[in-house]
Amino acid sequence: MKIAALVLVGGKSRRMNGNNKAFLKFKNKSFIEKITDELKVFDTIYISVDDKEKYKDLNYTLLEDIYKDIGPIGGIYSALKTIDERYIFVTACDMPKITKDFIEFICNSITEGIQCVVVQDEKGRIYPLGAIYSKDMIYNIENMIEEKDYKLLNLISRVKTKIIPLSETKFDKCILENINNLEQYNKLED
Repeated sequence: MKIAALVLVGGKSRRMNGNNKAFLKFKNKSFIEKITDELKVFDTIYISVDDKEKYKDLNYTLLEDIYKDIGPIGGIYSALKTIDERYIFVTACDMPKITKDFIEFICNSITEGIQCVVVQDEKGRIYPLGAIYSKDMIYNIENMIEEKDYKLLNLISRVKTKIIPLSETKFDKCILENINNLEQYNKLED
């Protein structure tokens, strides 16, 4: 089964005072370096961007959004429409704690007929990133874009999704935390 990786980096970083989250530091590396190091289990790593010019120094294939300003669903859609691989493991540039072990676990959870693999925490929260998406979802995504419904959780509920309870794994939900603002970033550095 051919799987590639996709890192979403196209956000506006408004809650970070305009600092591009991809280039914030964690453990002496930028978020994007830390994440791509963990993604080296894949033959191909794509970076989903809003503007290729801003990220031209990254040594990965850059995929520009077909539909601008619709959030993560736009990056996922653009990747699935463009790439050759049937599946992509999707993470965001603001998830610096994601690990190679978790990535391999999720990739090994794909079974035939499943279009999406996500995890769920003990409170029932589903994590739409740190997840697998399939080309088989393209039609569903196109319908949602037409309806102006850009919520990944709505997409997950429309397709054949495998939901894995984190409590049945060895992983802690902290590896899936997004660093959305300066307060969270400052706590991350502690």
